[in-house]
Amino acid sequence: MKYIVPILFAGNFLFSTDSPLQFFPQFSSHYFSSGSIHHSKKTGFVSLLNFGIGASKQTGGLTINGLFQFTSAKNLDINSTFLNPDLNLEHQRDYFSNEMTWFESSMLNIQYELDDIIFSFGKFNRHWGIGKSNLILSNNVPSFPQAGFTWQLANNLSLEYFSGLLASQIHDTTNTNYNNNAGERIVYVQRSITGHRLLWQITPTISFSAMETVIFGNRSIDFHYLLPFIPFWSMQRYVGDTDNIQMSGEIMWRKTENFQLFGSLFVDEWRPEWTFKDKNRNWFGYQIGLIGTNILSENDKVQLEYTWTDHRVYRHRFNINDSYSYDYSLGFWAGPHADELFLAYNSQINGIDITTSFSHLKRGESTEEMLVGQYDNINYDRFSGNTESRNVASIEGTKGIFNNRVLIRVGCDWIDWTNPGFNPYSPTRVSGIDFSKFSLNIGLTAKTTFSLD
Repeated sequence: MKYIVPILFAGNFLFSTDSPLQFFPQFSSHYFSSGSIHHSKKTGFVSLLNFGIGASKQTGGLTINGLFQFTSAKNLDINSTFLNPDLNLEHQRDYFSNEMTWFESSMLNIQYELDDIIFSFGKFNRHWGIGKSNLILSNNVPSFPQAGFTWQLANNLSLEYFSGLLASQIHDTTNTNYNNNAGERIVYVQRSITGHRLLWQITPTISFSAMETVIFGNRSIDFHYLLPFIPFWSMQRYVGDTDNIQMSGEIMWRKTENFQLFGSLFVDEWRPEWTFKDKNRNWFGYQIGLIGTNILSENDKVQLEYTWTDHRVYRHRFNINDSYSYDYSLGFWAGPHADELFLAYNSQINGIDITTSFSHLKRGESTEEMLVGQYDNINYDRFSGNTESRNVASIEGTKGIFNNRVLIRVGCDWIDWTNPGFNPYSPTRVSGIDFSKFSLNIGLTAKTTFSLD
């Protein structure tokens, strides 16, 4: 069996027509006059400068895509990225000569297609769901190493499975192999994730997906979760009930060709016999939304969604099993004890892509005391402690020039922020002063392509 995959790969290289090896150098620069949501202050600009190089190659059923990026930032508050659905960064470093910060990130996706199954391997994002964000796996998380497959079991039924490695950011204080008189390096405790998703096209207009993930620590691979057809909920009982099981279901109804409704229910823990009691183990989140196209003009799009999370989701009694990577929530980007109303409209006027959006966010405390209390079945009134709220109204225009190799972006944000700088894990800390501000945002992105035959 171990020779099958190498033989398949070799066969594709020998007996298929190669496509050119393509490279994609890219550059972008963005300036935010008042920082937008990149820090929690009323004034102070933020600048982001990004250099990247991507590559792509296809040979038969084998496709490889990769990207490396270097990002330099000035006046960026790294904590703000955890409350920003459009920005995720990893590998933060400080310059020696100034106060700027730089980041590096990489992505690699290797896919091999064979009949009704696609194998994937690499370091990339995985987004499960229809909405801009999602409750169980959203694309606001930095890429992470993973391997898996997608199998078309029937015409209207498919199975997706993966196993990956997360970044726990929890120091492994027991490991002293990288600590001596010559220096030291921080080593993190291992955190891993395995997930599977079943997608069922019930009718031409109604589809349903059932998703389940398990997060576990102190081991990179667990044989118990390498069985993609067994519910992880029952398997983790077999392991000893130490891991973090999360389940989600999503249904989509395409009312017309241009209009669809969707709803998701996320279950972090559920005690059926306590479902309708005041003290319960119903650790839920939900999302409802709609997407419409060709509403007012050709190729325009409107998206409306509301997302709600209980204060008990995403965190576990053992923090090594928390649903986070690089301190970013794997699911809803605002984390637990939060809700958001989001509305966006996209259209095009005279060759300029126009995007308008509005977001109302509110989130509350997620203290260690609340974490202990949830396992002691102590009831907690939602938003009864300190809270944070943020309204963001935005408009942006994007114009492509030189055959869309260069994109120019000009936009602005109006932000009304209550209790900025709020830390839900230490809410007693003094936060910033409430403010409203206007931020002018300017961006330039350039990208080109060249091939090697």
